[in-house]
Amino acid sequence: MNIIDGNNNKQINFSVSVPEWKNTDSLSSSKTSRATPITDASLSTSNTFNLIADQNDGAGNYSTLINKEAVSFTNNIWQTTPSHYYWSGIPNKTVNFYAYYPTSISGNISHTVGSSPILSYTVPTESSNQVDIITATGNNVSGNTNSSIPLTFNHIFAAVKFAVGTNGLPSGTIKSITISGIHNSGTYTFGSSWTLDPTTSSFTISPSTIITGANGENITSDVYTLMMIPQALSNADVSLVYNNGTTFSAKISGTWDAGGVYTYNLSKTIVFNYDYTGASQTFTAPYSGIYKLEVWGAQGGSMVTSPWTGKGGKGGYTTGNISLQSGSILYVYVGGQGQGFVDVNTLPNNWGGWNGGGTCYQGASGGGGATDIRTVLGAWNNTTSLNSRIIVGGGGGGSNDYTEGGGGGGLIGGNGSASSDVTNPIIATGGTQTSGGIGWINGSFGIGGGAADANGDGGAGGGGWYGGAKSQGFNVSGGGGSSYYGNLQNANTTAGVRSGNGYARITFISAN
Repeated sequence: MNIIDGNNNKQINFSVSVPEWKNTDSLSSSKTSRATPITDASLSTSNTFNLIADQNDGAGNYSTLINKEAVSFTNNIWQTTPSHYYWSGIPNKTVNFYAYYPTSISGNISHTVGSSPILSYTVPTESSNQVDIITATGNNVSGNTNSSIPLTFNHIFAAVKFAVGTNGLPSGTIKSITISGIHNSGTYTFGSSWTLDPTTSSFTISPSTIITGANGENITSDVYTLMMIPQALSNADVSLVYNNGTTFSAKISGTWDAGGVYTYNLSKTIVFNYDYTGASQTFTAPYSGIYKLEVWGAQGGSMVTSPWTGKGGKGGYTTGNISLQSGSILYVYVGGQGQGFVDVNTLPNNWGGWNGGGTCYQGASGGGGATDIRTVLGAWNNTTSLNSRIIVGGGGGGSNDYTEGGGGGGLIGGNGSASSDVTNPIIATGGTQTSGGIGWINGSFGIGGGAADANGDGGAGGGGWYGGAKSQGFNVSGGGGSSYYGNLQNANTTAGVRSGNGYARITFISAN
């Protein structure tokens, strides 16, 4: 053939490679996206891609040599099938090659001889219908080339995924994620870039993913990866919906580049914190689901004047989970710290902390108030309101002289203490689940033992589910109030952990 026609007898064939997805987020463990046909460094030999080739006649005039023909791995080489093409053997008869995968997009590709092909494309709404398109170009390849032409394919879309961010999400089943304001159509010029159409659209994926809400947890698996046209974003809307209808929204901005994987880490922590105010506070559930309740009782009063060093018993901690419907109302009562003894001449009454702390007439300190959450609003000592308590953190007992008050909390409050040199002290016990503490003045339901008009000098009891008792005698402290968690789930209580005033916290933890 060389002798007769001046042509080369070398068949045109190709070597193929495809870079892996470049993941831009370190949280993802996989660098292969849903719909990606390539998992190794090259196309599988079972794949077929299509090819367009324009040949220069040597004088700058092009004709189409190969028009959207299939290339497959046959006889150990990548070649057009069933037709074969050969190099001209003439250097200035150059060839431009344009390859694409999958072959199903052929109808969306227009080609003017001598120019790069153009893909017109609208991204399907359903992620399962979104394909991963890859293209390769090889321009001005010499006509006397005798080796395989390398075709390096590149991904022309950006892959968009979602995961749980650093601050976590409530656990539950993710029904859908919608991303809005995204350019959904345009034209892609082979070997160049996209030109976007002005229209935008919303894309919704419905993964039914069950999450625990832990940092880094994948929400969208590969099958739900969005294959998006590269573009710049400015405050695009993302909406995350749980099966029970709970919805969180966020804004995202940035740039999607072709071949990049963008994992958006979604976080939403719903926490309500309650400090001591001396009055009831109202909580309204913003979503249906599981809420974690946490309460800390207040500390009993501590001795203020030297040389006395007695400290009030610390308040207890209680936690438990409850299921609430959106709009449900709870009432939060945060206990106050008991008043410490300063001087019998100027402060005859050392008051108990708000919400059940017992009071001392003189010489010792008041008990700490309990912290609780109720379903019925009322004065802190209203019987109906007290009976509606669903969780309680017991208050600590009041101190006296050098002795420390009994710790609040635990299912049984801590006992008061007495100095070894005290004669015939009446030591106060802590409240239990069924009765108040026993002492000089017993505790009762919700109220620590104490009195504003009775001597006895001992520390007063802390408030609680049942209050601790007031002791009697110099250097004898009061008992702590008991905690309570009733029928709450995942509940527990810890005694004697809170200093100062009480505290409460409600956290939305699950949309189940």
